[in-house]
Amino acid sequence: MIDGATEATLERLIDRIDYFRRSPARAGGRGSFKEWMHFCVYSDSLDLLVNFSEVDDPRRGPAGSVGRMTVLARTDRWRGGVEEIAGEALRVEGGKVAARFGDSSVRFEGGRYHVRVALADHSIAAELTLRPITTPAPIHNVSVGDGPPIHWIVIPRLLTSGTVTLNGRVHHLHDAPAYHDHNWGHFGWGRDFAWEWGFGLPIDPNHPWSFVFARLSNRGRTRTRMQTLFLWRGAHAACAFRDAQIEVRHHGLLRAARLHKVPPVMSLLSPGGACDVPARMEISARNGEDSVHVEFTPSDVAQVIIPNDDDLGVTIINEVAGRFALDAEIRGEPVRIRCPSIFEFLGD
Repeated sequence: MIDGATEATLERLIDRIDYFRRSPARAGGRGSFKEWMHFCVYSDSLDLLVNFSEVDDPRRGPAGSVGRMTVLARTDRWRGGVEEIAGEALRVEGGKVAARFGDSSVRFEGGRYHVRVALADHSIAAELTLRPITTPAPIHNVSVGDGPPIHWIVIPRLLTSGTVTLNGRVHHLHDAPAYHDHNWGHFGWGRDFAWEWGFGLPIDPNHPWSFVFARLSNRGRTRTRMQTLFLWRGAHAACAFRDAQIEVRHHGLLRAARLHKVPPVMSLLSPGGACDVPARMEISARNGEDSVHVEFTPSDVAQVIIPNDDDLGVTIINEVAGRFALDAEIRGEPVRIRCPSIFEFLGD
């Protein structure tokens, strides 16, 4: 847990770096801009993923944009969907975290993220307050190969309180672990890139360690462009591993018993039950005397299917629930984490 002085410092730092950039096309600049804020929460009773995304939309003129909100919840299986929000129903304020996506919203105020979810079909609703307890890590100018770089801010660990209503059943959360990231840049879906990321957060809020991993590669995952692994101890980053210090191994392919695909209409362009997700994933890292070994074992997949920007294909984002196991030694201290987690695999 963190004290009041650290909490005030976190609030000031987040105010300075985690805010909506918005598209330069609004002032006559470059288009093809995408930006999103992503939240993952898990508890004993459910997993919840919420993504607020604003993208340039040429259908609405050179400075037009559209909002897309993805909401996925999992108890025994994934449920949820994607809603498109445009016109007066979409309000995003640049320079701060303050956005309204129809009846849903996100804002950062008083050192807390406040997330409200209200899907139009009433299947999922949430009122959540997320309190950051670790410092953010910004990663800028990450190459995606054939286009401009993208940017990323991650806050690996927050404590979440509030309610999630799933098909009429109310789930109460108190200090449930959560993850947040914020991505933006100029890129097109379907280009020559793919990514993998994941996090490991102990359920016990007094456990001091937090983990985040990200890897960016070409579309076929034969060439790694960037990979990074962070461990935080308490509020502050304790160590980082990068590129050649990290080895990633995939074992087999997951044969999912079912795939929840959103939006449902896009399943017509991506039928079938195949998914490009390993049956097991290992991540090993070493830097001097510090070492980390991670195993992630997937169990359940939801697919967000996105039409490519420049061709008739699709990009598939696999949101994967599973078990996370980490064993490490950092500055002579043994570290062990066992918890549920959500990893993401983007590709064809």
